Amino acid sequence: MVAAGSGVNLGITRILAKAFMTAHPSVVIEVPGSVGTKGAIAAVADGAVALGLLSRPLKDEEKAPGLVARAYARTPMIVGVHPTVPDEEITSQELVDIYRGTKTHWKDGKEIIVLTREPFDSGIQVLQKEIPGFKQAYEESHQANRWTVYFTDQDANQALSRTPFAIGFTDLGMIATEHLNIKALRLNGVAPSAETLNSDQYPLSRVLFFLYRDGTLPEGVKAFLDFVYSEGGSDILRSHGYVPVN
Repeated sequence: MVAAGSGVNLGITRILAKAFMTAHPSVVIEVPGSVGTKGAIAAVADGAVALGLLSRPLKDEEKAPGLVARAYARTPMIVGVHPTVPDEEITSQELVDIYRGTKTHWKDGKEIIVLTREPFDSGIQVLQKEIPGFKQAYEESHQANRWTVYFTDQDANQALSRTPFAIGFTDLGMIATEHLNIKALRLNGVAPSAETLNSDQYPLSRVLFFLYRDGTLPEGVKAFLDFVYSEGGSDILRSHGYVPVN
């Protein structure tokens, strides 16, 4: 079977698949590179893949008879920086000012290098919803071609990992599963963690979903989903910074 979709899901899905295949050697689960959430929706709808990987809920126009989007995990989304950045925290207003181009230097005087994502990225949509003023600042910066734009999570993560004094967005789950050289900043004084996410102290998160066609799942896919939602699957999720959704 093939499980394909958003780059946000790839690392943890591969870890879950490896654990499942160890216990079920007759089932082979392939997790290729990112095709994005939109690609996953199209592939599942067309029957090209059995299991889609989404990093956001289905929009109304994407819903179709027989398509099931089932949440399985939440993870704190972070404002991340390269470890050369001395700052340990950022405020919502400072983030907006960085995107506006009015805050241009870290506290040690080094220039801020902004690495961003395309408008339909799930992370950008979270920031536009949760950070006051970010939507307008982002749209202005995008129209002005102010910052370097990356189109996959893995490309953006690798760029942030290797670019001194850079700022970008990722999540705690990807830092753990992809072994990223990225420092998570406190946001408005709150550190991102499963605990602060659960207590609603930390505002930024992404919910991960499996997408499939109801009534057409092969037995191997059903068994894999049962494993993910089992205590064993939940333990794997927790150990990599995810909050299981059962």
